[in-house]
Amino acid sequence: MKNPSLLLILVVVALAACKTQKIAPKPVAVAEEKTTPAVVGAPTPAPKAFIGKPMAVASKEEHFSVASGEIADYGSNKFFVIMGSFSVLENAKRLKETLTSENFHPVILMNDSGMYRVCGNSYAEETAARARIAEVRSSFPKYSDIWLLIRKQ
Repeated sequence: MKNPSLLLILVVVALAACKTQKIAPKPVAVAEEKTTPAVVGAPTPAPKAFIGKPMAVASKEEHFSVASGEIADYGSNKFFVIMGSFSVLENAKRLKETLTSENFHPVILMNDSGMYRVCGNSYAEETAARARIAEVRSSFPKYSDIWLLIRKQ
């Protein structure tokens, strides 16, 4: 009796341990696509894409006045495109001459700390000033460090 019950236990354990296996279906052959070889000519250059982020526009708010000897009527304009900033007036005058030869209409401003700011343009609206900065940066890469001066009230 020990043998049949032992045999029965082994059979039950063996059946419980065996799981059915699913067999994956055989892949169906796909008809080959007929392709014609491409005609390769001279490579066409890809359009130039802008790489990186656009440069941020630095801005600063301060009190200033027109430097002595300068004539400027900026009226109620509050935003100024600054092309250069100098502690020596002669350096500011040199940049002003260069900008004048490049068809800008610069004016030299002086802040309360005695710094001379060479202003390329002034605007009543900030968006117009920022647009001008972007335009100058794209047309004149050497002036990529220009910034926005906001007249402090």
